[in-house]
Formats: sequence, structure tokens, C-alpha cells
Amino acid sequence: MVTGKRKIVAMAFFAVILIALVNLAWWLFYQNTEQILDRQLSRRLAAVAQTASAAITPQITANLLAGDLNAYQKSWEILERTRQADSLAEVFILDERFRYLATTSLEDDSIYFLRRLNGPYIDSVFFGPPRQTLVTPSYQTGSAYLRTAFVPLTDSSDYVLAILGVEANVDYFDSLAELKRNLLYSAVLSIVGGLFFGLLFLAYQRRINRIEHQLYLNQTHSYLGRMVAVVSHEIKNPLMIIRASAERLGKKFDAPESQFVIEEVDRLNQIVTGYLDFARAGSGAPSDSDHSLLTTEEPQPVNLKELTANLKRHFQDKYAQHQVTWLDSSTGENLSITTYPRALRQILFNLLINGAEACLGAGLPVKVGIVAEDRGSRVLLRVVDHGPGMNKRELKEAFEPFFTTKHSGTGLGLYVSRKIVAEMGGYLDIESAPGEKTELKINLPKNPGQ
Repeated sequence: MVTGKRKIVAMAFFAVILIALVNLAWWLFYQNTEQILDRQLSRRLAAVAQTASAAITPQITANLLAGDLNAYQKSWEILERTRQADSLAEVFILDERFRYLATTSLEDDSIYFLRRLNGPYIDSVFFGPPRQTLVTPSYQTGSAYLRTAFVPLTDSSDYVLAILGVEANVDYFDSLAELKRNLLYSAVLSIVGGLFFGLLFLAYQRRINRIEHQLYLNQTHSYLGRMVAVVSHEIKNPLMIIRASAERLGKKFDAPESQFVIEEVDRLNQIVTGYLDFARAGSGAPSDSDHSLLTTEEPQPVNLKELTANLKRHFQDKYAQHQVTWLDSSTGENLSITTYPRALRQILFNLLINGAEACLGAGLPVKVGIVAEDRGSRVLLRVVDHGPGMNKRELKEAFEPFFTTKHSGTGLGLYVSRKIVAEMGGYLDIESAPGEKTELKINLPKNPGQ
């Protein structure tokens, strides 16, 4: 069922895309959250730095540069108040040589210890546009992540005297890490859930496909039964006329060929009668046990070597205009089974014709044969041809009604042959591959009922 396979592939593709889109949306949300928090912290630091710088007058800054202790005390109080009010890591004032003029840090270091990292930003504030405020990207020092905002402290003529730095811990990294872990768990759960529901859907869809396929087969068998009933009925009357004419010709001209015509007409009549019984059985489903294609024939002993020789002769007569290579087998003289001779002969002959047409259709010489093997209580008949072989799709659908690779085929031969073999107590199977020989294997019991 190609349509069913396409449904499964389409749904699998849709599920993969859906899971991928959901996880992509979650990770985009994570990145967007990180960017939002980053922008919020930058704006907060810039606002705090500007507020603090407004409290430090140019006079205080000038006195601070001159080493005035009162100016240092006033500026330190402003810096400490700012640090406590906004939960900052450090608030400090630097001169252009990166020396601390005032700081809330308890360390006795006169030089700004992050001058190599943040020096370019400090220089930009000192020598850049007036009133410029810069916020650094997040950086790591030790186990902490920090971010600093720098704002200029100017005199009345907007000349930059010093730099005010506001440093804060980037405390949202823990929240982001927690969010990231949750997103990872969600991604794993979505994949596991997607696989679970995908497998559940696959099993459900396969069941639907089997039901649809069975409905299709039932409908096909119903149409097949109707068709067989009509065709078989129309064939029986001409067959009787041909048989009667052959009998009269045989009596009138003593022609031995007339007996061959009578035999073939009888064989065709048996087949047509069997098809009629099949059509009259009712539903026509392949599993029905209340009808048989073998009701008009009784099991008889069949010598397989004689049967093979007879098939070889008739096959070579049919393809006399072609170069035929018959693949001889080593069938034992006494290898025989009790079965339905006409049905078996017809199946084998049809399989040989299929092999020959496959060879001719591919532009290859006709190489066919029958091999009979003794398997104890059973016999294996292998009909071999060296045609183009069959691919996996052809092998899978070979026994479906109306499936054929031939331009003029009906697609019923293998289907009917397998059903007849099953009624004979055996089974029919195929082994083949593209570019290799094809073997149709008929496994039959030596005696009916085995």
C-alpha cells in the first residue's frame, strides 16, 4: 500500500518538524530572555551611574583630585549609599591613570585591577563624546560574573575630570542556568514523547493500512469472482464446439493432432469449470474454505520426470521461433507424488511462460527449467528463469491480484497459482533480485492431506 507508506512518511516528517520547531521556539525564548535580562541590567547600571554622578558635584570631584579628605569622605558616602541602595558589588571613582580616587572596596589597591579588561571603555569615556555613558559586556572574574557602567565626572566646562564606575554582579546567570536545564529536560521529554506517540501512531497506522488492504483485497476478489463467472461462462460454449469439431475431424481424416486438441480442450474445460466453481462460491475471498479450484479433479500419482519432459516438449514447441536453453535437472526416475495433475501441469507451464516472457521482454535469451527435489514427505519444484530478476517492490506485490509487470498481463496468474497450490496442501514462493535468476518454489506434499 503505497498510499499508506506515504501517510506514515508524511506523519513522521510532520512529527519531526513539529518537535524541532517546538524545541527551536524554546531555545529562542531562552536566548531572548537572556538578551532581555542583559538589556535590563545595562539600563539599570547606566541609570544608577548617572544618578550617582549627579550627586558628585564638579567641586567635590576637583577637591577629590586635589586630595581633600572632606571631599573623599563626601564622595565615599555617596558611593556607599549607592552601592547599598542598588545591591552593587563596587562603586568607585578613577582618574585618567586608572588610580582609585574613592571606592567602596575594602582592598588596599590604589590601581584599578581590571584596567586591562575595561581600560578601552574608560579611555572612551575620558576622550570620547561629552557626557558619554558606557556599559561593558558581562565578564568573569574568579567565580563571579560582573558588568560595569562608566560615566564621566566633569567640571563646569564639560571637561572630564574623573570616571565613576558602577559594578554589579550578573546574578541572573543562575536563573538562566536553571532555565537552560529545564529547557534541556523539556527537549528530552519532547523527543521521548514524540518517539512514543510516533511509534503509537505507526502501529495504529499500520493496523489501518492492513484493514484498508484487506478491504481492497475483498473488493478485488469480489470483482474477480464476477469477472471469472462471466468469462468462464462465455468460454465454455466455444470449447465444447472446438472439442466436437476436433472429434469429427479425427474420425473423418484420422488426424492424430485432433486428439491433442481434444486433450487441451478438456484441460481448459477443467480449468474453466474450476473458475466457475470459484466464482459461484460467493464472496470470493482468498481465505474462504467453502469453494475450491480443484473440485473437478481427483488426486492421481504423477511421475515428476515424465511431467517435466512433457512440459519441456510443449514449451519448446510454443517457443520454436526462439533460441531456448532448457536448464536440465537431475529429477529421479521414481520421484512421484499424488496430486492434481492437470492443475500442477497448468501452474508449471504458466510459470515457464512467465519466465520466457521476462527473458524476451528484457532482450535476453530464453533460459528456463524445472528442478524437482525430494524433501522426504514433501517435494520442492523450482521453476527457474535467467531473466532480468525482480526488485523488492515487485517481489512484495507479485501475488497481489491484477499486479503485473507485463504490458499485456492480467496480473491474475501468480495469484490464482498460489491459491491452487495452497489448496493442494503446499505453498508457492519467489526468490529473486535485480539482474539475477528468478526461482518460483512450489513445495507440495507427496500425498494429499500431509
